[in-house]
Amino acid sequence: MMKRSINIILIISFLIVMFCPITNVKAMTLQEYKNKVAALKNKQYENNKLTAETENKIRNKRNEIIEATNKISENEQKVEDSKTLVAESHENIKIKQEELKDVIVALQYTESNSKELYTDYIFSASSISDMMERQAIAAQIVNYTQGELDSLEKLIKDNEALQVKLADDNVNLNESITKYEAQLEELDKYIDSLASIGLDYASQIEAQEGMIKIYEAAGCKNGDDIDVCYYAGGSGAFMRPLVSGKVTQAYNKTHAGIDLGGNNPGTSIYAPANGTIVYVKNKYSCGGNIIYMHSFVGGKKYTLEFAHLRSINVKIGQSVKQGQVIGTVGGDQSTWYYDSCTSGTHLHYAISNGYYFGNATWNEFYTFKANTTPTGNKSISSINSSKGWTWKTR
Repeated sequence: MMKRSINIILIISFLIVMFCPITNVKAMTLQEYKNKVAALKNKQYENNKLTAETENKIRNKRNEIIEATNKISENEQKVEDSKTLVAESHENIKIKQEELKDVIVALQYTESNSKELYTDYIFSASSISDMMERQAIAAQIVNYTQGELDSLEKLIKDNEALQVKLADDNVNLNESITKYEAQLEELDKYIDSLASIGLDYASQIEAQEGMIKIYEAAGCKNGDDIDVCYYAGGSGAFMRPLVSGKVTQAYNKTHAGIDLGGNNPGTSIYAPANGTIVYVKNKYSCGGNIIYMHSFVGGKKYTLEFAHLRSINVKIGQSVKQGQVIGTVGGDQSTWYYDSCTSGTHLHYAISNGYYFGNATWNEFYTFKANTTPTGNKSISSINSSKGWTWKTR
């Protein structure tokens, strides 16, 4: 009797597991959704703040480069002026040396001719005091001229030293400019990344605020579960997104999706279930044109990803019906100039448990990728995740 009771309990437990789906995805109220948008706006604010600070650093660095460049030009002009002054000083020295030579010759009374000149100059004085004054004047002329020569020699040395200093300054300034330019390049790269993130934040906020309006228009209140107030009455099962095709890359841990080839560029892509378009990426660097869609299937919520599209036929917030054309297959050469993650025509298709926005700058995208296991489950996706598997009907 005890054994029979245990068997009955096991059977009941098995039936509960089979017919009562278990989901690990927490329901989200409209207010929680609004809180997520508010948190995203805070991230946008911080990003804008960093952008402003970085732009200010870039301006300062550019000013430093301009100032250093101007200083180099000023130093080069000073060097040229100094060289001119040195040349003029050398000429003046020659003139002063000739003048001093004449005076010294006149005062060198040891030579007969000079002695006569000196004697004539001295003894032509009208008095003893005049004679002494003339002798003193002659000595002063010598001293003054020699002083001028010493000053010119010092001026030459000072200017030659100045030229060396200015040359050294210019070497240091050029090194500073090289360093500033490297710093500026890093700042430019950083500001580009901030700008990219900033644009992404803006598009996310715009899309999510649009979804909030749609939920509110459907009658959802802040405390309502979005699944119940908006997504109730979804599809019973997924259909395939393409009429026919071939699995060119299966789902695995490193490839969070399944690649579906075998179609020409421009082939129609169909909504595998009823749902709502929640996010659209245009000409993304890895994935090209991408659609993210929420669907409520078999009592569970899913986010679907369609990547490498040639064209997109839907917009954010749009409700779509199962079988409706949402885009066309791309990934061919016509999209390679912006889509670097494709090597040929195909559709990258992924199904994830739960509702996510699928944006790489938002942590939810990584959660989205971690929950894409339904993609490899044929009972959910209706596609055998095995390379080479084909089908010819939706």
